[in-house]
Amino acid sequence: MSAETTPGYRDDHLHLLACAAARRSVDVQAATSVRELLDLIGHAAGGPLGSAPPQDRHDVAARDRGESRGWLRAWGYDDVLLAERRHPTIVELDAVTVGRPTVLHHITGHVAVANTAAGRALGLGAGEVLIERHDVLAGVPRPERAEIVSGVAAVLGDLAAAGIIACTDATHTNDLDALELLADAVAAAPAVSVTAMVGADRLDSLGGLRFGEVVLSPETAADEVCGASLVPPSGSSVLFAGATADDVGVRIGHAKVMPPHDDDSAIADLVAEARAHGFPVAIHAMDIDTLQAALDALEAHPPPPAEADASKPSAVEPAGPELDRTGPGRTESDRIEHCALALPEQLDRIARLGLTVVTQPSFVTRRAQKYREQLSPTEQAWLWPLASLLRRGIRVTLSSDAPTVPSDPAEWMEAAAFRDLAPAERIDPERARELCLYDR
Repeated sequence: MSAETTPGYRDDHLHLLACAAARRSVDVQAATSVRELLDLIGHAAGGPLGSAPPQDRHDVAARDRGESRGWLRAWGYDDVLLAERRHPTIVELDAVTVGRPTVLHHITGHVAVANTAAGRALGLGAGEVLIERHDVLAGVPRPERAEIVSGVAAVLGDLAAAGIIACTDATHTNDLDALELLADAVAAAPAVSVTAMVGADRLDSLGGLRFGEVVLSPETAADEVCGASLVPPSGSSVLFAGATADDVGVRIGHAKVMPPHDDDSAIADLVAEARAHGFPVAIHAMDIDTLQAALDALEAHPPPPAEADASKPSAVEPAGPELDRTGPGRTESDRIEHCALALPEQLDRIARLGLTVVTQPSFVTRRAQKYREQLSPTEQAWLWPLASLLRRGIRVTLSSDAPTVPSDPAEWMEAAAFRDLAPAERIDPERARELCLYDR
């Protein structure tokens, strides 16, 4: 790439549907206390700020009548960064939402809190406020499909404006329906090449479609597919087996392995399921125990020999761009997503297994307070390794995990090069830039 050429960046781990949902939600990221959080929600819900919870059956009936106003979605708080270091209570939420079903999503996307009206609709128990199951949250009504597609297209436009020309959606709930929806959004905003993972427990939804193949929207397929027999019926998507990552569609990526809450034992079964479908895996690993279970599962269920050969690490090969160069029937290395906390011996195993690590250095700077409060000095030294990965010849790409962190390569590069926590993991600014670049 010449000095005169404008670089194209990649975001190799984000969540497009969640980004679109965040755009249409009440943004509460600015709240620094539970009181500020409740004020923002109450204002959006149209409820009386600071009002007391209902005291008698007449007040309860008035509150419940507010359900006809429709659901309210808020997003972006982090309980650890609030002054009180806690989630809001159901009594506090009910006081400001006045019966309007309300779900407040944590900035990580892995937990939410619901008021009584929402909890009743979602089948939660009386007084239950904290939701840590995505199948429960799936019961929240969604906008019309056209609105979702438009929102994702707007997100892709934002990525293009930030200089990002390729991204990977790493959502563990993706299935064929999600890929078809994303394909429609890509057709509307084709400036960004999109790869989308599929949940390891949802691979049957693909109906035999393979890793590396491309799903096109009906409009794109009608323009690009030769032969009337391959043009899909109106309103459906189609696999164009001859398509590549350069076509205006969504490439089928890794099988995403997200262990159920507090159940790392499920990782091995999910990896085995992915292997049975011929998919490489991308395993979510934010702590030492989950990473250990992931490495054990990968050793117990190795990839086919051809994939193992293709995934040998190289200390000199540029990291990242080769990830988008596979087509149907080809293979890629397995991935560890995040690798937020890792022992040195675990990094050695990652290198031996030839894995790629897709990490998010912005977490080190954005959550420095949280890490200093919750981790010992020894654990802080193992936090979000980067230099240690590269020294071992491990392939690394930087990314955002958007919407949790903005999809802004400049921020990732700065965090990678100038982090305060675990400064031994800093890398050269130019090397950080290389880990963000996408080379077609």
